[in-house]
Amino acid sequence: MFVKNLTVPIPLLQAEAVERRISPGHEKMPEVKTKIKILKSGYNGEKELNYQLGQIPQHKYHIFHDLRLPTAEGFFQIDVLLLSPNILINLDGKNHSGKLIIEKNQMIQETIDTRESYENPISQINRHKLLLRNWMEENTIPPINMDNLVVFTRSSSEIIITPSYNEAENKVCKSHDLIKKIEKIDRYNKKGWMNDLDILKLSDLFLKKHTPKREDILKLFQIPDRDIITGVQCPTCSFLPIIYNRQKWMCPSCKGVSKDAHLGAINDFFLIFKPWFTSSEIRQFLHLPSPRIVSYFLSLLHLNRAGHTSDSVYHQTKHFP
Repeated sequence: MFVKNLTVPIPLLQAEAVERRISPGHEKMPEVKTKIKILKSGYNGEKELNYQLGQIPQHKYHIFHDLRLPTAEGFFQIDVLLLSPNILINLDGKNHSGKLIIEKNQMIQETIDTRESYENPISQINRHKLLLRNWMEENTIPPINMDNLVVFTRSSSEIIITPSYNEAENKVCKSHDLIKKIEKIDRYNKKGWMNDLDILKLSDLFLKKHTPKREDILKLFQIPDRDIITGVQCPTCSFLPIIYNRQKWMCPSCKGVSKDAHLGAINDFFLIFKPWFTSSEIRQFLHLPSPRIVSYFLSLLHLNRAGHTSDSVYHQTKHFP
């Protein structure tokens, strides 16, 4: 069963928020669009993995998407983790296109007009396996067998493994062969290492220790705060900013009317700047005419409030927007 479902990566949402709020001719727009394209490609690969994993009987594995766990040096991220009493399987999804040549010291991607070299994905996933084993030891988790697979999710890609590279032959597959690979691993790992209670405790620990990745997105693109266009965006035609009048948002471009268009703007603030704000900060960002109107809006939102004065801080929650 899916314990941690697949969600849109926060860095992708952040980059899309920046794209919405810089001018079309901004010098950083091409860089932002390229970043979005890369992140979307990775997310599309994860959606393909998710589809294949949905065919596994629910009782066989606890499935976790995008676990990001802390280490002494920082964090390490696992695309998909499958947990059963007999084994932990770490899946690393790759959505590369073209011809992919996997050698012991690198992976080469060849397309019509490019040739690029990447880290060998087997080395990468073996490193993640070691980090996960160390993390489990640090958290006094009972030992369990582990295995890993590199899964190429783009059906049109051509995978070539250099001769006699047996480890890659065993650990690399395309997504349509994933279930068969998992069943093969399962056949060779019949010994039970954990009981149901151990599984539940470890599942809870994974969720508790998971730390979602969040970029300092303006620093990443080197975009100054002043270049972000503030205000509320029209949900119909994307005009920015629209006008608040008598409890409604009115678009001067398409004449559309909305009562909740501010929710998208507040979410953009969270994604671009920080996951909290004061009432004065959000009033300025939304272009609202008075503190009273801001207080009314904030009273309707599911935000955690710290303090009871005009300096109160409102924190984003998982239920917003």
